[in-house]
Amino acid sequence: MATTSFDKSFVIKDRESSKRFMKAVAQPRLVDVEDKDLKAESKKGLQLLARRFNLSQKS
Repeated sequence: MATTSFDKSFVIKDRESSKRFMKAVAQPRLVDVEDKDLKAESKKGLQLLARRFNLSQKS
């Protein structure tokens, strides 16, 4: 997930580019994102942390 954003100014100088830009803004692309099982992800993360700390205590 993105943690920062940016602001950029730009100028469209010709009519054709302006039309294409307005069409793109009016019809945004849809992106399918897979649903995640947050409980399973959390459990896996905790297991990995526990394993890491157990290994570091042995050495």
